[in-house]
Amino acid sequence: MMFLVRDFLLLFYVTLYIPGQITAKDETNMSGWLSGSSQLTTDFTRRVLNQLFQETVIRLENEKRIRHLEHNFTLLANKIDLIQKDKGLVKPHDANHTGRSHEHMEPPVLSHGERHLGIQNFPDAVSPFAIPDVTTLSTESLPSDHRLLPSIGNGHVAVVVKGDTVFLNGLYNGHNITSHRAKLPAVFIKDIDIKSTDHLKTNYTLDLAAGMFIEEFKSKTFSIEFKIFAHRAVKQLLVTTVTVKNMGATTLNLGLTTSKIADTEDVEITSSTTDSIGVIRGRTKESEYEVTGLQNVTMVHTPIPEEIVVLPFKQTTHLFLLSVDLNPTIAKDSFHKGIEMFFSQTLESNHVNTWADLWRNGRIDITGNKTLATLAYSSLYYILSSLPLEESHDFVGLSPGDLAHGSGFEDYMGHVFWDQETWMYPPILLLHSKIGKAIVKTRTRTMEAAKETARMRGYKGAMYPWETALSGFDVTEIPIYFLNEQHITGDISFGIRQYLYMTRDVQFLLQESGKELVTEIAEFWASRVLLNPSTNMYEIHGVMPPDEWNKLVNNSAFTNAVAKWSLLLPEFVGKLTNTDPDPRYKEIADRMYIPYDKQVDYHPEFDDYAINTSVKQADVVLLGYPLMVDMSETTRKNDLHIYEAVTPSGPAMTWSMFSIGSLEIGDITEASTQFLRQLLNVAKPFNVWTELSDGTGAVNFITGMGGFLQSLLFGYGGFRLHPDRIDFHGRLPPSTTSFNITGVDYLGGAIDFSFITQTTTVSLIRRARYPLQLRTKYQNFMLSLGNPITFTNTEASIVPDL
Repeated sequence: MMFLVRDFLLLFYVTLYIPGQITAKDETNMSGWLSGSSQLTTDFTRRVLNQLFQETVIRLENEKRIRHLEHNFTLLANKIDLIQKDKGLVKPHDANHTGRSHEHMEPPVLSHGERHLGIQNFPDAVSPFAIPDVTTLSTESLPSDHRLLPSIGNGHVAVVVKGDTVFLNGLYNGHNITSHRAKLPAVFIKDIDIKSTDHLKTNYTLDLAAGMFIEEFKSKTFSIEFKIFAHRAVKQLLVTTVTVKNMGATTLNLGLTTSKIADTEDVEITSSTTDSIGVIRGRTKESEYEVTGLQNVTMVHTPIPEEIVVLPFKQTTHLFLLSVDLNPTIAKDSFHKGIEMFFSQTLESNHVNTWADLWRNGRIDITGNKTLATLAYSSLYYILSSLPLEESHDFVGLSPGDLAHGSGFEDYMGHVFWDQETWMYPPILLLHSKIGKAIVKTRTRTMEAAKETARMRGYKGAMYPWETALSGFDVTEIPIYFLNEQHITGDISFGIRQYLYMTRDVQFLLQESGKELVTEIAEFWASRVLLNPSTNMYEIHGVMPPDEWNKLVNNSAFTNAVAKWSLLLPEFVGKLTNTDPDPRYKEIADRMYIPYDKQVDYHPEFDDYAINTSVKQADVVLLGYPLMVDMSETTRKNDLHIYEAVTPSGPAMTWSMFSIGSLEIGDITEASTQFLRQLLNVAKPFNVWTELSDGTGAVNFITGMGGFLQSLLFGYGGFRLHPDRIDFHGRLPPSTTSFNITGVDYLGGAIDFSFITQTTTVSLIRRARYPLQLRTKYQNFMLSLGNPITFTNTEASIVPDL
């Protein structure tokens, strides 16, 4: 009974005393009291009872008082720990001597700065798309090469885990060709220093389904879970949470490491901090062009203390937010919104559920081969992490090294190339057409700059630079690429063509500058071609093909072919909009010269190309796919064989095109060889791709990931987009037992495809704007909701009733 009274009075004492009023005499009394060798003095008892009466109402009304009380409770508890140890009453880390067990843990507490909230249980946000060993990439130790750490992003803001830099979509520093992503200080927790002698078990996980990176530290007496994610719904937020469960009898101290708040080489910084909020105001040092001016950015963050202190048998989750935006009001509002979502226990679940919606609407599932299954998820994850959820005027575009890379002269400086339209865009368009539109609209955003570029070069229409960033004007580091690599303009037009095939989006054409852009690109090519009087064919001279080892050639086969498609697109747009295009475009297209050698039956890469001359990457093979230039099967075979033999070590995406081509001609063995060759560019444990297989080049090379996804969808799925249908022919990727594609977006509807060894199943999961018919060699079926159709694997088509 005496023990219970002591505990009761001590509880009220440490809960209700006025901060700063513990005296040396009080400590002496407590020391004796705890050892059982003395009683509380009369004065001490009177003070406790007096405090009980005076402080109860104040404590209930004054939240700031509660924060002081918790702080001083920590100080007092530490002193009690020391007294107990001095008296030999409790052994460190030994719960059995305290009279308490793990089952007596106190209820969890949520904490942000000086605000705290007790809850019943920690929220547990688990993605419905979590698949063990497929949607999680885990390791007990991090790679020694920090370039291979994973990225966290949401299309607005992104970081490399453990990195010193935050990158923001659309924030660039540097004039003209020196323009690059501007580095912002990474004001979040990078590392945790656990001040404990316990043996620790560590684990690091990239959770693809939930879109977050998780560090776990466990011992017999405590566990720590450290999460970081770029919020998928509140795009300004980078979220860090530290959840600690202290099951031991001693206080746990966690040191926190973060980046210094200071100027970077790109941004001048001013900052201010209060007890609960820090505000950083930045301004870039050099504008890309006069039209862009210098850019302002605001970062609102949770001040990060030097350490977190967790008392015995306590469990807490501490929140640290970083909100980043060009608009200071939006940055502040998002910060406060994040705090309120945290205390309402919806911050993490909202993020996980938004990622779940993305996976639910479009993904690739593979069974029988965990390596490929995980690569399908991780590749889609990294590309989606650099994209907004839907179209946004502020979205600049995709760079080869994702949104978390591009500082200085590294990783292509965050510039937008043909990689966007040719490599990353097609799988996104197929699975997430709204996001596909966001990519397309990065080019309407910069159309006026492209028109000015054409004028300055002496052409008409719209001519896109090889590399662009914020302004849409040229930022190509090496001038010869800007001067000669002009196929980029045709690549953009071809991307619009694919978008229109899949959506027939007339609103985009008539109200969102789509028709104007299609016409301006056609006008550029019409002004760029030359008529050869001896052949009466149109040619294009003085260009660089995708094979950048040949920097100045005439009649690049790929360039001429993509220019031809650009000149034909106004005719298709005219049918959709009931308008008449300039007939010149089709006349030029019909007489566009594409190099072809009848004797060898193949396409020379350009005029005077000599067989056996090495090439850098996929070039002529792109005529078959994605351009679908009309040719015989033997010509297609010869193109593949001739150029595969002279492509020694191309960038990652090259092998995807050879794999797709081999599947087209029925060479399954060669297709598998080229398909698996891509995997040499993947670095474990987080599936970070590098541009080249030796680990050099751009890092987190989403261009290669886009090629890999295309080799699944357009290779083993066999998808081909046409103005009046989608063709497909499902086959299993190497060493797999099933291959499922969820949510192919077509004309407002959505279709699932499931391929196993002998059969294909097609299911309509969202009704399209037009009735859809499934046509196979053997039978035709009308697609309807809730009625999947299964047939023997063969070539088939989805045909709308237009």
